[in-house]
Amino acid sequence: MAGLLEPLMLYLGTSGWPSEGDWAGLSPRQRRRRYFERFNSIELTQTYRRVPDWDVVGRWRAYAPRGFVYSWVAPRYLTYRPGGAERRGLRRFLRRHKRLGRARGGVRFAVPTGTDPAAFGEWLALLAELELPGDYAFEVEEKLGELLEPYGWTAVNRPGAWQYTLDRPPLPNLPGYAYFSSLAAALRHQREVTAERG
Repeated sequence: MAGLLEPLMLYLGTSGWPSEGDWAGLSPRQRRRRYFERFNSIELTQTYRRVPDWDVVGRWRAYAPRGFVYSWVAPRYLTYRPGGAERRGLRRFLRRHKRLGRARGGVRFAVPTGTDPAAFGEWLALLAELELPGDYAFEVEEKLGELLEPYGWTAVNRPGAWQYTLDRPPLPNLPGYAYFSSLAAALRHQREVTAERG
């Protein structure tokens, strides 16, 4: 893993733009502004359904205040099997992610249950060959987790040199990304951390 994270930096936010409670009536611009005031990261879930166009990525980059990063969910079309079409699709997705520049966060790969370990091992080698380094985290079955170790990548919600957590409090003093599926949970965690620090 090429270290994109600053030392001991934890990026905190929600998985998807919040639209609950008093945020529901806000325009996208107002929602973005409020979000940027409270968090330093977001996991954009729409990247699972569709790879964003170059101009959309450029706008996201331009909107991001200094120190803010966008994490992406890898697209649903990935098969996690090596091949020419897989290589092209993966490269296309990761090049768009790289375009975020200083606003680039992590990428979460949701690997389907039942993925063949041999094929997944070859797929990981393909990912490494693309030479598009990033903070990559994988939602994988236990048996696939050890295949990540040679590359320095991590499994979601398992111990590692950095973390990518969803809906659980992040581990203290470890860098990484922590996202919550609800705005209320993310804000509650922020309040708890602030109270602990006094």
